[in-house]
Amino acid sequence: MTSVPSSFADLILLHARVRPEKPAIVLADRVVTYDMMAQGILRVEDRLRKLELAPGVLVGISIESPIRHMIVAAALFRLGHPSLSVRRIADVLPLALPVAAFLHAADETLHFGQRQTFVGDDWFAGERQPIAATRSAGFTDKRAICRVELSSGSTGRPKAVSQSVEAFHQRLINYYATIGLGLWDRLLCMPGLTSSWGFSLAAHVLFAGKTMAFAPTPRDCLHMIAVYALDALAASTHQLRELVHEQVQTPIPCPTLRVVLTGGSPLSRMIMLDAGARLCSSIVNQYGSTEAGATAFATTDRLAGIEGATGYIVPWAEVEVVDENDNQLAPDAEGLLRIRASCHGEPFPPGRADGHTGFRNGWFYPGDRGRIAADGLLIVSGRTSEIINAGGLKLAPEVIEEILLKHPIITEVAAFGAIGTSGVEDIYLAVVSRAPLSEQHIIDWCAERNIPVARVFLVETLPKTPSGKIHRDLLKRQLMH
Repeated sequence: MTSVPSSFADLILLHARVRPEKPAIVLADRVVTYDMMAQGILRVEDRLRKLELAPGVLVGISIESPIRHMIVAAALFRLGHPSLSVRRIADVLPLALPVAAFLHAADETLHFGQRQTFVGDDWFAGERQPIAATRSAGFTDKRAICRVELSSGSTGRPKAVSQSVEAFHQRLINYYATIGLGLWDRLLCMPGLTSSWGFSLAAHVLFAGKTMAFAPTPRDCLHMIAVYALDALAASTHQLRELVHEQVQTPIPCPTLRVVLTGGSPLSRMIMLDAGARLCSSIVNQYGSTEAGATAFATTDRLAGIEGATGYIVPWAEVEVVDENDNQLAPDAEGLLRIRASCHGEPFPPGRADGHTGFRNGWFYPGDRGRIAADGLLIVSGRTSEIINAGGLKLAPEVIEEILLKHPIITEVAAFGAIGTSGVEDIYLAVVSRAPLSEQHIIDWCAERNIPVARVFLVETLPKTPSGKIHRDLLKRQLMH
């Protein structure tokens, strides 16, 4: 056995003793203090013990309420059960993961052959319990698996990735660097808890004794920032774009915001400037993944004017640029990226033949192309699986989308490639507009900007992943069936 870092769950109980009335989680209609969180954790622990789960088995959490979700996850941490957060149980069943039980809310469907337990109000009610000063003894080895996350949801082929106690703890510590030690106290998290980014951010906030806020829509987020004087925001690039759009339509002053953390896809100069002017001047862009955690970050003023710049490579990660045969390329040459880090995950379950193919020889291959400048700036040109080759014109979907968003009527857009009737790849668009538009008008508008679009689908909404990215593969399957 090796020494085990303190979990975020144990830190919640510490904060409950030190600052019991400090808000831990804030929603639009309620505030939960650290004392309330601690009491909830202790009560849920008692309920979990009654389930008589085998030691160390994986438990799924399908609970939409962020407060209850984090309380249940913290209780599982303290009892030594790795957890998996899912929106719906059906989402994870095709992966045939070894989930011993699912804890879920009332609106979940019952699935044959699965052990399911409804987590109701009674799980969080009861007599007040003393908060002991001793650490939990659930995980006794820092190499033990404590979390399982689903990666690559945007491709429609999710893969399970596990994190050890040590790796998960390191990710929580790393956030002190990426979003600044002591610069903020109340963070609004837009990525969902079923994403690795959203869950680890929430765990970091509670670990640090600060306040986490959640809101269901971009408009609600802006209201929350104003009403609760929130001073930090985490949002995917797409979510940040939606917030800026809301600010253009009906501005809400956000003078308390001190820092914005964003990532998930390339950040265009247009979004940098608009978000800086309408939300907060201090914006931190992060390049990372479920598998390897945060790999590079920088404030946007350091990235302006450099197409594809994501940030400076962090000291806890090693990044190489290689060719198709894994030969390392010369400095500043463009090729495939591969990463290894002190906080990287592992394919789950270990050793399964159909596991995560992105891990090879100790490296994680994110599927991105890019280069590394002499000063360590990581510049990403796009995902190898998503770059569209339309008659020899190679374009990243994000580049096409940024151009389309300059149209005065278009509010959201997703670009993807598919083989057309000619047998070559064509560009297709899914467009959300605030007023009626014709498909031909958009095609002609794009042609004037040297974007050869084959077809436009006018849709009401775009499917998103829990981390706020466009779910391109699902969209493609819906529109191209």
